[in-house]
Amino acid sequence: MICPHCSKDLLQRQRTRHRCTYCRKEFALDPKTEGLGLHDVRIRKVTAKLTDAGRLTVTSGQLNHALQHRGRPPQKFRGNKGDAAGLFAFAVIALVVAVAAVDTGLSPLIVLVALVLIGFGIRSWTLSTAPAPARTVAPRWTEDEFRTTVLDRWRGVYGVLPAGLVEDALVRPGPPPAAPAFALLCPDRTTAAFLHANRYPERHRALIVDRLRDVPAGLPLVVLHDASPYGHLLVADARAGRPGLRVLDAGLSVRTVLVDEHRYTLLRDVNRPEELYARLEREVPELTGSQRTWFAEGWWTPLAALPPKRLLAIADRAAERITAPPEPRDPAALRTGPVHPPVAGRPESAPETRRRALAVGFMTWPEPGPDGTTEDGGRPGGPDPRRGPA
Repeated sequence: MICPHCSKDLLQRQRTRHRCTYCRKEFALDPKTEGLGLHDVRIRKVTAKLTDAGRLTVTSGQLNHALQHRGRPPQKFRGNKGDAAGLFAFAVIALVVAVAAVDTGLSPLIVLVALVLIGFGIRSWTLSTAPAPARTVAPRWTEDEFRTTVLDRWRGVYGVLPAGLVEDALVRPGPPPAAPAFALLCPDRTTAAFLHANRYPERHRALIVDRLRDVPAGLPLVVLHDASPYGHLLVADARAGRPGLRVLDAGLSVRTVLVDEHRYTLLRDVNRPEELYARLEREVPELTGSQRTWFAEGWWTPLAALPPKRLLAIADRAAERITAPPEPRDPAALRTGPVHPPVAGRPESAPETRRRALAVGFMTWPEPGPDGTTEDGGRPGGPDPRRGPA
């Protein structure tokens, strides 16, 4: 590992008791002790990236997620058809050599090697089609384990956490806005702490709540959720329980995750109740077959594992959308009422332009003028005689 103080490359015997043998200064984390390449230089680099070079305040929960494996975790040996084909090829070569060396006495030994290669090839080919074992995939550290393993150790050496990093539990929400513009429902405590730490409620006059029953009546609602069955059902419950009110789903959808799983932290819960999937099929019918299968295998992605800059941008865009006046989406609604020509001296608004375009038609045949020709000099239904034959 690299010493965070003198930048020397240290072997294990040169960093005993979390102290560098060159500069004699203590460091917080040792990749051999804490594991998985966890050391001070890496923590500083990851924190600087999460905070966008100090522009954001991030939480310890987000740092914990950032240190997890992306994509599906590596599994134990399951076989590979490519490896199996290679083993079969070497076995054939061994058999050819055995035939050629039949008079040397080495033929039985070569045949035995070929049989062993064939056996391993058959095993690899068979295991390549075996389904993955259903195992729960959880974060490496719980919140308490991460605090004792990383945060407390770091504070013991440096006195304070890295710049821009705060603990989730130490983020205190400010007073709720007197006249909130909308409510934001987010059950994830890490995400809510991140939004409070970056003054999201003050900037958007948002009321952040963690339970649906705490949403005040009459307020537009934004829902931030994980890519999980519970997250998608939360949106369905919010829409069913607030008919006639605006409910915006701004959470992480399973459709987005399945585009490229390697970009996301994937966790797995194989102990979900079967009723959950029946309810998901009944209340969220827009999910596709592959998305339901992904959920049925137990996979999910936490919202807090998104890069903080992207997460804040999603929440900011949701605030802009939920507070913007709704525009009519039905083109027939734009055709209602008389269509007047633009008034001289007054700029025409975008809705008026759309109404005139829909009333006139986007593809109309040119009308003949007084002399029987169209605006381009031709006659309706035929070529321009002044241009000669085509």
